Amino acid sequence: MGKPDNKTLDHDNEPVIMVIKRGGASGLTVGRLNTIRSVLRYYFEGKPGQSSREVAVYPRNSKSGAFSEPGDSGSVVIDGTGRVAGILTGSAGAMKLSDCTYMTSINFLVKRLQANGYKPNIFPTADDL
Repeated sequence: MGKPDNKTLDHDNEPVIMVIKRGGASGLTVGRLNTIRSVLRYYFEGKPGQSSREVAVYPRNSKSGAFSEPGDSGSVVIDGTGRVAGILTGSAGAMKLSDCTYMTSINFLVKRLQANGYKPNIFPTADDL
């Protein structure tokens, strides 16, 4: 999911990965992933940083409105083929010309769960239910 498909282009004709989510506050919205990654957060002052993998999501275009609103945290973000891309974690807030939402990569979350002894199954089948 880290490499855009040359068949899907944004409004500047650049390859892009389009994503969607249904948030509790904003409902169904469409956005586009960015290659920007944030890999370190400080959750508590004076404590060592915790590793995190945040991915920037921008609105579909400059007229589509914000990808997320307060209250959407925890929403699942998926790509156009139905693959889980991540979990929405926050937003920088809408500005006059742009908006930036952040999600934690599902690959990062699965690896962290596995490192702590869990066996996540994000794609259950009927046999798993």
